[in-house]
Amino acid sequence: MDLLLQYLANGIVTGSSYVLVAVGLTLIFGILGVVNFAHGEFYMIGGYAGIFAVTVMHLPVLPAIFLVLAVAACVGLCAEVILHRPMKNRDATSSIVSSFGLAVALQNAALIVMGPQPQRLNLDASKMPLLSDLPTEIGPVFLPHQRMLIPLTMVVLIAALYVVLRYTWTGRSLRAMAQHATVARLCGVHVERVALVTFATGAALAGIAGMLMSSVFLVYPIVGNMIALKAFTVVILGGMGNVAGAAGAGILLGVIESLTSAYISNSMRDIVGFVIVIGVLLLRPNGLFGKAVERS
Repeated sequence: MDLLLQYLANGIVTGSSYVLVAVGLTLIFGILGVVNFAHGEFYMIGGYAGIFAVTVMHLPVLPAIFLVLAVAACVGLCAEVILHRPMKNRDATSSIVSSFGLAVALQNAALIVMGPQPQRLNLDASKMPLLSDLPTEIGPVFLPHQRMLIPLTMVVLIAALYVVLRYTWTGRSLRAMAQHATVARLCGVHVERVALVTFATGAALAGIAGMLMSSVFLVYPIVGNMIALKAFTVVILGGMGNVAGAAGAGILLGVIESLTSAYISNSMRDIVGFVIVIGVLLLRPNGLFGKAVERS
């Protein structure tokens, strides 16, 4: 039982990073209808930005998080200008191809600037207890501090996103665009501003996930490829455009992968999610949570 609880805790930690990436991806799809295959690169950029902020600039945790949020949001704004705005009146294929091109461009830029050598957040250089390798004991569960920070940050950011979407004018505009784009325009919603906010928010969430996971796993120029696949898996499981569904499916996928690695084989952990997606698409095409999003 103790080992099971440890595996569940590890799965929640990994799943929390999936939640951050997938919620940003499902926001972009649900509101703008854009299938962004460059979303994994936002994660990669956040990882590198976090490494630079903590190990080079020696920033404490909170300033480093805000710096990564700003950097990732700026990248998201640029992606909207490059990826979405020129392609919004064209067919979906053009947007998909352009997102692939942006992903390749960002990967090669990271390769030139940061080099091919995998990097990890240097905890010794940071000298910050919150990001130390020392484990915290919670009953039979042991988690290093940097792993505990991942689900805590996820909960704070997703709660803040919920408040913004629910109680602010910007959030109402985003929800109006997701429900019916044409009616939202007729009601005075500034479509260009909504697109900018959506891409910036999605990129910022993915960037924070990259920073937090860079203290656990290595960061390299093509690390976003697998993360993007995992994010699409979560989005499909949760229901395309369903933010709450993406949050639940992210935790579920992380736990399933952890249990698969523990009780079956570590080499199977990346396969099981895709097998589940195939089954969900066959039996419940709208995802495990909620209904399909209707767009005009």
